[in-house]
Amino acid sequence: MNNLDKTGAIVALDIGTTKILCLVADYNDDGQLRIVGIGDEPCDGLERGVISEIQSTVSSIKRAISKARNVSSHKIESVTTGIAGSHIQCFNGNAEINITNDEVTEEDKIKVVENAQDVQIPNDQEVLHVIPQYYTIDGQIGIREPIAMAGARLGVNVHIITSSTTAKKNLMKCIENSLLDVDHFVLEPVASSYSVLSEEERSLGVCLVDIGGGTTDVAIFTDGTIKHTSVIQIAGQMITNDIKIGLRTSTQAAEEIKVQHGSLMNHPDDGEKMITVPSISDKPDKEVSLTNLSHIIGCRIDEIFEKIQREIENSGHSSKIRAGIVFTGGGARLSGLDEYAEAKFSCPARIGAPANIAGIGNVSGKARYSTAVGLLLYRENKLKDMPHRTSLDNNPLFTFINNFWTKLSAYFHREL
Repeated sequence: MNNLDKTGAIVALDIGTTKILCLVADYNDDGQLRIVGIGDEPCDGLERGVISEIQSTVSSIKRAISKARNVSSHKIESVTTGIAGSHIQCFNGNAEINITNDEVTEEDKIKVVENAQDVQIPNDQEVLHVIPQYYTIDGQIGIREPIAMAGARLGVNVHIITSSTTAKKNLMKCIENSLLDVDHFVLEPVASSYSVLSEEERSLGVCLVDIGGGTTDVAIFTDGTIKHTSVIQIAGQMITNDIKIGLRTSTQAAEEIKVQHGSLMNHPDDGEKMITVPSISDKPDKEVSLTNLSHIIGCRIDEIFEKIQREIENSGHSSKIRAGIVFTGGGARLSGLDEYAEAKFSCPARIGAPANIAGIGNVSGKARYSTAVGLLLYRENKLKDMPHRTSLDNNPLFTFINNFWTKLSAYFHREL
């Protein structure tokens, strides 16, 4: 089943540590993708990107889906969803084969990529993405598209991203228990890259940092493709917790203070500006300076930055990140994060958010929607590589079978 139905709907499900976000998109009269439904729900069933409590996660997914369905009026049966967490690993592989008829065919290309996946990965991991880095023909390197090129030997270098089999199964279980199918599992920074990075940045070399609630995902792109991925187990929730402890307030109040007043740029008069901090006891609320708040946030951000720097150095691509760092995700909403990063890393930095996309306007320009919008664009890109769809949709037999299964599925949904 695919999630482009008769009405042309694509559905993205971003299951984060602190929120579930569902976006429904279809096409306008000009053939442009537009967002027509949003469902946003808090979630406490994940721990650092991994399912820790199935039932509460399922409940949040159902509520988010219901909201998006009601707004869009589209039937939602399957989704493209993101996956992240400390269980994500990456490997590099390569292979060479003989070119069948002195000219590279699609079959040759598929075969060599399949052979390159033959690397040793842990038993508890399974392949999530296999991303070709470049091809070689008779030793000539740097070939991006080998189809129709002449030669005797075809080679490829690939980047392999894997996920925990258990983590993926539990994520799948939550989605299936919500009466949905999954079209694609997509590594979240891979998805985000579709919505926030330009082709020039990918080519020049860029580090994408997605600061979520439970984890910070790092992905390095050079020469137009992803080269390195990693996960840092420090993110927005820990900043909130630091504020909670440092200012002796509740988790909810700490999160509100972070969103409303959190900043990494100290101004001369910040020491005189005070904010009210709700008490957690019967004692009166107190006031603290913005300088004090910035110090608490800055200490944790410095720790995250140190780990990002270590990942960049360990990747072997530090000299190729010429376009700098792009921050996205809910944690990127901290005021002054880009300027603070430029001073720390001595390179360009910016906040990445989805570009203007037709439909519901409050998604555009907001970093916390980056993964969800990226999932829509990822799915749309995959659908473009399925030329058989149009002929199938116009096939009477296919239409009959599709309608039959739709009615049967609706019956079981009612009975369940």
